[in-house]
Amino acid sequence: METILRSKNVLIDEKFVPADIVIKGEFIKSVDEYGSNDVAVDLGDRKIAPGIVDLHSDAIEKEIEPRPGATFPVELAVAELDKKLSMAGVTTMFHAIGFEENPKKKRSIELAKHQIEEIYEANKKHLGVDNFVHARFELSAGEAVEPIKNIISKGMVKMLSLMDHSPGQGQFKSLESFKKYYGTYYGLNDEELNSVVEKKMNKDEKKINDLITFAKSNNITLLSHDDDCIEKLDGLLNLGVQISEFPLDLDVAKYAVSKGIATGMGAPNIVRGGSQGGNIAAIELVRENVCKYLCSDYHPTSMLQAVYRMKEDANLDLAQGFSMITSTPASYANLDDRGVIKKDKRADIIVIDDTNLPKVVLTLKDGESIYNAIRGFKL
Repeated sequence: METILRSKNVLIDEKFVPADIVIKGEFIKSVDEYGSNDVAVDLGDRKIAPGIVDLHSDAIEKEIEPRPGATFPVELAVAELDKKLSMAGVTTMFHAIGFEENPKKKRSIELAKHQIEEIYEANKKHLGVDNFVHARFELSAGEAVEPIKNIISKGMVKMLSLMDHSPGQGQFKSLESFKKYYGTYYGLNDEELNSVVEKKMNKDEKKINDLITFAKSNNITLLSHDDDCIEKLDGLLNLGVQISEFPLDLDVAKYAVSKGIATGMGAPNIVRGGSQGGNIAAIELVRENVCKYLCSDYHPTSMLQAVYRMKEDANLDLAQGFSMITSTPASYANLDDRGVIKKDKRADIIVIDDTNLPKVVLTLKDGESIYNAIRGFKL
């Protein structure tokens, strides 16, 4: 059985053009000239784009604990977030799962393992979108190395980011800024703060290098996190890091791009007009063409809105903005079967009505409708 979608605005090769999309099974059979098929679902001038590919989101944490102390089962949270992702047009999600012992943030190594195992099993059985895992390794959490290696060996992880939230670098330039943030956000007293500082500063280089070597031997994409200086980037480049997430400085982002390292920023930063933590505004990197892709960070619905905000705030061509949430992140994740509307690619497709506030009105995953908000519309 074939499904044919028709629109005057289909995103093909970073241009919106009139076209008919012929879908057969899970894949795009062909992309034909507009109006060339006798029977087609005519979507008018609604925009048709590839499904959104999100390389980093910890939205699952808020789904598990929407209010402090009010927790829900992981399996329920995964299923409910999956539905919300389809409504946001996200057809490929990388859940960023943190491996660190942080009871105040409801993070632990055991919880991380449980979340990943549940995502992996649910993804095989009943989820609508592709739910993958991006493991986040805090460099001071040496006890997490073997558990992470274990889940990598089972094929449960596709990406691994190296995080360093110790005071004196990265997000926290001083011990005072570190203590202020952790003390206020997590409600820690002086004794607890000193314990956290001691833990963050204690890194086992041998274990870190062991994990990096193991990840590379399993073809896991390596990412860095909150890069704040060129010297750090040089070291990370030597380790095999391919992506710099959330660079904290324009010069750092420029240097990363010059060295062939991809740079990604958070879509909420674009939509809100700045960083929640007071770091550089992502739109500045967009204007300088040193932000190569966007991720949802913690707010999946920001992905689509950010594309339109970049057009408004940075005069970025809309089609180019869409590539930053579709084809570009797909290529960085080595997913060459999606991210574009092209013959033989997966039929992961979203339809957008931007008459007013841009919104996804139809989401197809592998050629099947998983979200439909068009009244009276049936495939």
